[in-house]
Amino acid sequence: MSKIKASYVILILTIAYCLLPTFSSAQTKSTDVKTISGKKFYIHKVEKGQSLYAIAKVYNMDVNSILAENDEAIDGLKPGQDLKIPFESLLQKSASNIDTNKYVYHRIKKGETIYAITKLYSIDEKKLASYNPGLTSNLKEGDFIIVGEKKKTSSSTVKNQPLNKDTAYYTVVAGETVYALTKKFNITQEELFKWNPSAKTTVRQGQVLKLAAKKYLIDATPLSILPILTDTALLHKPKKNAYTVGLFLPFKFTESEAIDVDLLARSKASFPATQALALDFYTGFKKAIDSLQAKDFNITLNIYDVQEHDSAGIETICKSPEFKTLDMIVGPLYPGVFKVVSGYAKTLSIPCISPLTQQSKILFNNPLTSKITPSQYTIIEGLADFCIDSLSAASHMIIVNTTLKDEAYLKAFKERYNTELLKTGKTIKDSITQVKGIAGIKNAFIPGKQNVVVMLTNNPVYLQDVITQLYVFANKKEIMLLGFNSVANIDNLDQDYLNDLQFHFGSATGMNCKDTLQQKLMKYYKEIYTTDPSEYFFEGYDIATYYLSNLKTQGPGFFMNLDKTPGEGVSTGFKFYRPDEETGYENRAIFIYKYSDYKLLKLGWR
Repeated sequence: MSKIKASYVILILTIAYCLLPTFSSAQTKSTDVKTISGKKFYIHKVEKGQSLYAIAKVYNMDVNSILAENDEAIDGLKPGQDLKIPFESLLQKSASNIDTNKYVYHRIKKGETIYAITKLYSIDEKKLASYNPGLTSNLKEGDFIIVGEKKKTSSSTVKNQPLNKDTAYYTVVAGETVYALTKKFNITQEELFKWNPSAKTTVRQGQVLKLAAKKYLIDATPLSILPILTDTALLHKPKKNAYTVGLFLPFKFTESEAIDVDLLARSKASFPATQALALDFYTGFKKAIDSLQAKDFNITLNIYDVQEHDSAGIETICKSPEFKTLDMIVGPLYPGVFKVVSGYAKTLSIPCISPLTQQSKILFNNPLTSKITPSQYTIIEGLADFCIDSLSAASHMIIVNTTLKDEAYLKAFKERYNTELLKTGKTIKDSITQVKGIAGIKNAFIPGKQNVVVMLTNNPVYLQDVITQLYVFANKKEIMLLGFNSVANIDNLDQDYLNDLQFHFGSATGMNCKDTLQQKLMKYYKEIYTTDPSEYFFEGYDIATYYLSNLKTQGPGFFMNLDKTPGEGVSTGFKFYRPDEETGYENRAIFIYKYSDYKLLKLGWR
């Protein structure tokens, strides 16, 4: 994990990548479900060109949960390979069995041993085994184990106790490091360790630290409940003609040097998915920089090869003199390491951009962060807004209950729809009819009206069954179907159904094959790699173009005004929002598509 030269990345990775056949774009959830050792799994057969990240998105799953069940996937995916996809995220399942009020937990990292864990938490193996019956040396990455009991006086008692003249307390939040804490409170490591000996091994979320000095008290209020001030230093930085950008991507460069090019050429192996994603994003990002370079605007691009679990390497980069020279950071891709990097960057007033994650929690307590990929709930709210803005007032909304897991989606749609409906002066009484299955739709159907059927689920079996029956029932009647874009990828679902039901869906990306710039970019990519680009190439191009062109015209203060600067790229819209001044910016731009004459018609973005 290190900084690497852009030319060297292209040289090594391009040689192998250009030998690959064209990627397959189909990414669908499997209907093959099996119970293995008492646990239910989807059995997903990897198709050519599919990435681990993209598969995780299809199943609404975190990548770690998939890797935890498929050790071989860490080295890349191969066409035809079977992946075991758990019915629920490892994190979700583990969390449901965790009693955080009583115990302290540790999530096992790859390669960790019992000995290392006992040293980390100053606990002997016998005590560790008593907390975790059946514990063996065969530790599984991602599993949670108990490493101690919480003291009754730790969090609630200490946090709320009256402060004396010399003592304050602070509760560690997720992603904070010793280095970040010393910078936050302007103290040395020696001072922090003197007051908190346990911090020498690690600091963990929820840990209460003592800050034993009068200068850390403000109006006798514990630091753990002090408001966090917005960092406005960027607003006062002058506009320059030259900037340095840090691009943090998982190239896995050491592994890439060992790629067997001959094996790739004989189509016996596929290019590792993670490196393919990183290379495509980098290629688009670099293309945008080359297009923006001018005499009065120069960009120096520093590339850092970072992995998901290399916390030591991340710390080394963030503490380096070079890190302090960065004007903007894009990445890392993974939420955990992004929080670490953005935490360091905040102390230096460096804005950080998360390009791919949907998680909004990475924006908490850092107004200098922004994330590009809208969450599933943002897409749902966009669909509700579309219904209010663009569908006739005479429309009859029918929302279909699916599974317990999808109830939160339905609730979010109804709340947004009714909120926006009230703004138009209408009442919300009977605004939406909620039903179950095809029988409920038939009973709620009103002849002579436009009946908008909303199905917010990614369950392919359920969707195929109901949509097939809905098509037969509709028979050219007044029905419009709304849902997620995953519907379009269901195997064996006749496209006639989606066309006749006027299927509409929301998407975080929007492509237009007739767009001149898109055609030029595709030609540029094919000349390098002799294959079609993935979505990550266009995302890299759009992100670099949006941020850097605005940086050029507005200067660094632009990063504190993202919500006032909308924009649209080749495949990505930019429409930022933040709930308060202590939080970063979330991109809420989505595209609405409609099936029309057996083609996808982009209706615009919102």
